[in-house]
Formats: sequence, structure tokens, C-alpha cells
Amino acid sequence: MISRRHARKMCESEYVAYRTYMYVSKYVVKGKLKSALEKALNDELRHYRFWSEISKGCGGLKTSMKVLALFLLSILFGVTVLVKVLERAEGDASDLYERLSKESPELSEVLKAMAEDENRHESEFASSIDEVRVKYLSSITLGVSDAIIELTGVYTGALGMLESTKTAGTIGLLAGISASVSMAAASYAQAKHEVWKKPYLAAVYTGSSYLAVVSLLALPYFLTQSLLTAFAIMVANAVLVIAYISVYGAILLGKSFLKEFFSNVALLLGISTALYALGRALGIAILE
Repeated sequence: MISRRHARKMCESEYVAYRTYMYVSKYVVKGKLKSALEKALNDELRHYRFWSEISKGCGGLKTSMKVLALFLLSILFGVTVLVKVLERAEGDASDLYERLSKESPELSEVLKAMAEDENRHESEFASSIDEVRVKYLSSITLGVSDAIIELTGVYTGALGMLESTKTAGTIGLLAGISASVSMAAASYAQAKHEVWKKPYLAAVYTGSSYLAVVSLLALPYFLTQSLLTAFAIMVANAVLVIAYISVYGAILLGKSFLKEFFSNVALLLGISTALYALGRALGIAILE
């Protein structure tokens, strides 16, 4: 016999899945994935009602927060990242149903049918993914990574040589805009040799991601008159961007988030330290 605690846990899991599929299919996705989610949410609603009857109800603030977190995940990181998370959840649910069906023979047929539903959802989600920004993730990553390294170098050097935040910000912004055009052109040329990529889209994603990071890193220099404060905020923004990109690597490519994040942050800080020392030395040499 299934305990009420287990039943409540499954009830909450199915409720979260049902509400997430409903919101995402209604507000975020379209096409094949929308159809797959709409079919899945009907199954999840049926599962939820089954477990709700056994557990005498479930839900509350905790489950609502999970739904909100998954919905925000789809907006911040795209549908593909959300689907990867949901696929893992569906796989876990299927395994649990299989185990519970052995522990509760009286519910074996119902639980096996639910396990089949979860397995079908997982395969349907995988076959329905067609998100453009994931196809061009390498182009986006190229633009982001190069922008972080280049702008960090410019602003670290400015910390040792310049006194005006607006001058430093303007120099970084101009250098970044120029480099974004150059990177977009390079990405276009590279994509011409990759059959599955459209060169103009690769150029757009690389250039726009580069420009977005440049703008984010330059912004603090126009909001404060302290070079040190502007530099600290710039580094914090760079770390946030690194964390954002690391999430993609962790979820889509199965990499370790902490390893990706800390190795990139260590590289950023190492470059900053070396270039600050160089900028300081050049500043002293020029002033003398």
C-alpha cells in the first residue's frame, strides 16, 4: 500500500508538471512543442487527480513557487532548457512509477500506464525541440566570451591609467562596437562552411550578443564617477553573464555548472589582475 506521504509527493509533482505545461504552452511556445505540451498536460491533470484523491489534496505555496520558477526558467533561458529539465523530471517520475507498481500490486496497472505516459512525454518533448537560439548557441557563446575578455581587458587597463569614468566607458564602448562588427563578420565567414547554419543568422547572433555584453559592462562607467566602483560593478556584471552561459552548458551539454562557472571566473580574474598590473606600469611610465 502506498503511504499518504508518497502519494502527496507524487500529487505535488504532477500538479507542478500540469500547471507548468499549461502556462508554457499558453504563453511561451508554439508549433509541435505546444501540441506536445497540451497533450501532456491532460495526462498530468489525470495523474494529479488520481494522487490528490489518495493523498486527500496537495498544493500550496511550495508547489506554486516551483511552477513560477519553471515558468521564469523558460523565459530567461528558453524553451529548450526548460524541456531538458522537464525530460529529466519525466524520466524520474517514470522510474518511480515503475518502482511503486511493484510495491503496490493492487495499483500495478494504473501505475504502469502512468509510467508509459511519462516515457511518451519525454520522447515527444525531445522530438519537438526546434529553438533557433540553441542552434546558434556556439555563435552566442563566442560573442559573449570574447566581449567579456576584451572589455574586461580595456576597463582593467583603464583602472591603472585613466581618471575619468566617462572617458573609460566611452573608450570601452567604442572598442566594443567596433569589435562586435568584426566578430559578426568572422562568424558569418565561419558559418559559410557549416551546412546546418545560416551565415547571416550566425553573424546576427554573434554580433548582437557581443554588443549586449559590451553595453552591460560599459553601463556602470556612465552611472558613477568612481573608477573603482564602476570596475567592481562591471566585474559583477561579467560574473552574472558567465553564470548565465554556464547554465546552458550544464543543462544542454551535461557539463558541471560549478566547474564551468568557476573556471571561467578564475580566467576572468586572472586576466583582470595581469592587465591591471600592466596598465598601472604603463600609466606610471607615461606620467614619468
